[in-house]
Amino acid sequence: MSNALRENKSLADVSFAVCFCNPTEMNGRTEACYIIFILFNYLTTVSTLSYPLNDGHTIPAVALGTSLGHLADGTRVLPVNHSLAHAVEWALEAGYKHIDTATLYRVEDEVGLGVQDYIRANNANRSDVYITTKLWNDAHEQNDVIPALRKSLKELRLDKVDLYLMHYPMAYTKNGEISDTDYLETWKGLEDAKDQGLTDSIGVSNFNITQMTRLWENSRIKPAVLQIEVNPTMTNDELINWCQERGVVVMAYTPFGAILGRKTDAPPPRADHPVLVRLADKYKKTVAQILLRYLLERQLVAIPRSTNKERIKENINILDFSLTSEEVEELSRFNNNYRLRTPAKWYAHPHFPFEKKNLTPEEIEYIISHSKDD
Repeated sequence: MSNALRENKSLADVSFAVCFCNPTEMNGRTEACYIIFILFNYLTTVSTLSYPLNDGHTIPAVALGTSLGHLADGTRVLPVNHSLAHAVEWALEAGYKHIDTATLYRVEDEVGLGVQDYIRANNANRSDVYITTKLWNDAHEQNDVIPALRKSLKELRLDKVDLYLMHYPMAYTKNGEISDTDYLETWKGLEDAKDQGLTDSIGVSNFNITQMTRLWENSRIKPAVLQIEVNPTMTNDELINWCQERGVVVMAYTPFGAILGRKTDAPPPRADHPVLVRLADKYKKTVAQILLRYLLERQLVAIPRSTNKERIKENINILDFSLTSEEVEELSRFNNNYRLRTPAKWYAHPHFPFEKKNLTPEEIEYIISHSKDD
């Protein structure tokens, strides 16, 4: 396979490389057959883009996110009339291989329904779909992990998941009180789940670099994945570099940050920024597609979320072009470490993983007393 293919270059780059290849190196193939061979291999590569994990498995590089977000008062949005099940089915039909969900989202049953509908309607196999779900904070005792995962599996209508993540390093009791359970103990429960074949891979979400280092140095099975917020205004370079040096794949949630959002107090850029518009025009893509491709160029798993059929298709249509390294650097210069959502109600937890905003104890107490759901 050509160097252009190995480096996952754009179709234009591959075509250029083929057209100017040395005919003496074709080993008797006609130029036309050689071009077809190269393009076939290229299309196969980009249509099944995945990354190797440090446990021998692979993970698809684009996942449909299934959190439906919150209302203004913090209440979690839930699906109506199987809207999320339809979205999951549409995503799989559009070429997604990966669905990301969590106990917290309260939609695992919808994800399971959508996956089963897709398999049945398309004569597909379970192995055609990669499922990630997550352990919630109220099941961090080692002996609580497997029962929590079994409950998720029942909702998902599956015998196992491909990836199980500890959603946060913070443990809480069932009644919402802070628990002193160490995330290292919780990790032993995830190791047990992998040992029992209930998940192929295990990892964590929302851990900082200190917590990742401590987990790495004190685990029997090393984490294969870290899921964190990444976008051009939250590049998370140090943590991503730490992970990639150890073969830990980073999944990037909130891929659009506030760039496509409605937060008036968020720092720039917005979707109409000249750099974003220029790149979108150059590649004949939307700004959203440019932002997703940015993540792939950094070898991250992108997790766009949508229940709109056309938007779902648009978000996976990012495998036929590449940004240059200079363009990736240009987008990264938007970084200002702006985190879209920092749950202040968890500030008091000793394992809270993020930087804390400058709030008074009274403001934090008000947030806690008025918070809804998660």
